Amino acid sequence: MLNLSGVWDWTFFWDTFGFILRTVANFLMIIVGIIAVGMLLNVVIKAVRNGR
Repeated sequence: MLNLSGVWDWTFFWDTFGFILRTVANFLMIIVGIIAVGMLLNVVIKAVRNGR
């Protein structure tokens, strides 16, 4: 069995992975927020049109 702890620096790997995940999560939340606001506006516009 090959010992991977000597090959990979796991603490560095997980720190980097967590940093990338936190950075991407911010952009994903912005995109999800924009989509949610767009859907909400769409529902409001349809409700106003059907109300007339």
